[in-house]
Amino acid sequence: MVAQTASQSASNFRGARLFEPARDFGAVAHLLEESFRPDHNFPFSNIPLLREFGIFLWTLSYAPGFPEMTTGFVWIENGQIVGNATLTPDEGRLDRYMITNVAVKPSFRRQGIARALMQESIHHLRELNVKTALLNVRPNNPGAVKLYRDLGFAEVETRGEWTRPTSHSAPPRVWHAIVLRPLREADHRAVVDLVHAATPVTVQRYRPARNEFGIPWDDRLAETVGDFLMGQTTRRWALDLDGRLAALLLVRAQRLASPHYVSAAAHPDFRGRVEDDLAAFALRELARYPAREIRAFATSTHPEWLAALEQNGFQMQNALTLMALAL
Repeated sequence: MVAQTASQSASNFRGARLFEPARDFGAVAHLLEESFRPDHNFPFSNIPLLREFGIFLWTLSYAPGFPEMTTGFVWIENGQIVGNATLTPDEGRLDRYMITNVAVKPSFRRQGIARALMQESIHHLRELNVKTALLNVRPNNPGAVKLYRDLGFAEVETRGEWTRPTSHSAPPRVWHAIVLRPLREADHRAVVDLVHAATPVTVQRYRPARNEFGIPWDDRLAETVGDFLMGQTTRRWALDLDGRLAALLLVRAQRLASPHYVSAAAHPDFRGRVEDDLAAFALRELARYPAREIRAFATSTHPEWLAALEQNGFQMQNALTLMALAL
């Protein structure tokens, strides 16, 4: 398929070919820096005098060689690399690959290059007998989301950070005086069960349940030391309803300059009954500390928590949507 996409001689070659690390890495690094500059994925991307140094640092992180089993395609126009797609085994599994770094030089966009690179990538993965292709896309990039949907990808989950600016001083909208208690070591099994139940099977098929609530004792010790050194306080709370563990809340308060942080999980049996109060409790806890921007972790698979955050002034800042395609 690559041979069919390519055309003419090397001097006026136009099309896709397999990525060759020794030959292409520098050009691809510059392409990715230019394409993703607004996302601050490279060091010093927005400081022109240091931009080349930032690209060098990023490239150096892959030295002395490209990661094993990683491949991909570049798109060539008149001898210049103007597009890229990288293919990497997902979590070391050869039956499932991630498609990453899908980028086209700004001056060559809207010419079908990204679609052609994706088609080449999908065809190549099928030839390798890969069963599933995954990718991450920013939900605020509707053009890319539409392209991937057109190619058959389906959304699995969107996860990321929602932020509440320091200037937002309105009090929490809801407060039912719910009683949260500190999380205990004895809750470990119940915490694991709740997090597992709160993570849909469709997500767990590709990603393990994200548990930042019932961390092991040695990690908790390291966290306590880190809290002391960084001037922060981390507290975990449990909400019991009907004799069961219904929800979990993590609040990390900062005394210095960093943003505060909030995260929550609710058992599906209690969804819609607890999220507003969890958000209100977290905001009242943080009101005892210096006013800071507040960041909250949230996912599309917990829409009730998203709604509670947005009702209290949070807005999406940085999120990624995981999409999957059965090959």
